[in-house]
Amino acid sequence: MTQSTIYVIDAFLFLFAFMIARSREVRAYQVILISLAGFLLAMTPLGYPVWWMFLFIGNGLFG
Repeated sequence: MTQSTIYVIDAFLFLFAFMIARSREVRAYQVILISLAGFLLAMTPLGYPVWWMFLFIGNGLFG
């Protein structure tokens, strides 16, 4: 899978997450957490900044 294919799939997932949040079936923070966890699980190139953000927040909260 090429980088451009990954970015197209990621853009679709962002759009899907946005549409779910707009429908108000789930709360916005739940959509954000689910989409960030999806990037983390897939470990796309966008998953690394998500992992670093989780580490930064986790180290700040739990020492």
